Amino acid sequence: MQTKNTLDIKMDNYSQAAMLLLSMGEEGAARVMSYLDKSDVQLLSHKMARLSSITQQEAEAVLSRFFERYKEQSGIARASRSYLQKTLDIALGDRVAKSLIDSIYGDEIKILVKRLEWVEPQLLAREIAFEHCQLQAVLLGLLPADSAAQILKMLPQASQDDVLVRIAQLGDLDRHVVEELRLLVERCMLMAMEKSHTQVAGVKQVADILNRFEGDREQLMEMIKLYDNKLADDVTDNMFDFIILGRQKQETLQTLMGMVPAETLAIALKGIDAELKTSLLKALPKRMSSAIETQIEALGGVPFSRAQGARKDIMTLAKQMMQDGDIELQLFEEQVVV
Repeated sequence: MQTKNTLDIKMDNYSQAAMLLLSMGEEGAARVMSYLDKSDVQLLSHKMARLSSITQQEAEAVLSRFFERYKEQSGIARASRSYLQKTLDIALGDRVAKSLIDSIYGDEIKILVKRLEWVEPQLLAREIAFEHCQLQAVLLGLLPADSAAQILKMLPQASQDDVLVRIAQLGDLDRHVVEELRLLVERCMLMAMEKSHTQVAGVKQVADILNRFEGDREQLMEMIKLYDNKLADDVTDNMFDFIILGRQKQETLQTLMGMVPAETLAIALKGIDAELKTSLLKALPKRMSSAIETQIEALGGVPFSRAQGARKDIMTLAKQMMQDGDIELQLFEEQVVV
């Protein structure tokens, strides 16, 4: 007989993590997520928003598994940062202690700058455009390379090489530079919050709803056409979502999948619905299907944005092939006559 400790948990690791975060409450979950990468935060947020139908038995199994692993790995509780700070201050003095603490825990300013990963590059570029090149270099040197590259591209071309040279020469930061950077980051965050607003992409939302609607989609589309033919065309254009591949004929999928690079397909299939994944792999020759599954496993964790990008590339190809007459895509199920 299975106990809650040995119960086979069918939830994937991200779903289990999402359930744990939800059980912590807002403050606890926020503190944990502040240490995660942007891609993990995005993926976990999606999982948390969609998590449902968790039985009490499943919840107990996940929590039990977590605490069992914690007991196995935790050993002696490590000293908190504040505890070490006080101890080393007494033993070494404030300046030496801070240097050692930063080497153990990482510079606090890096955590502060990490918040800017969520701010649009255009806004950051505008905010730092008139700052001294050295401060620009420090900020870009602490950001992830992809974000830094986007911002650098938007800075005046005449200063780009100077900023890059200064980034290459960066080392330890003086206290006054750190303070200037802190003020800059806080200003950027304040500006981002003031400019933030919720946009509702109505046409895309309607397309997404129709793609997931289990009733008569075609009838709803006809009603939209009666109201506004141009609007109906815009909705149709936005219905080229990866999810529609699940309702295509096998011959259509075989033609399409044969044109998709193996690496792109493997990335696109990470984290998708199991039924859709099976349907797409069935369209491939057995040897190729097996190779793709092996490649998917070998990829490990993939950023959500990268997987979405791969799916978008496949749908762009599908739309082009349909326009060229190479395949026929069904946006709506065929009507059945009795």
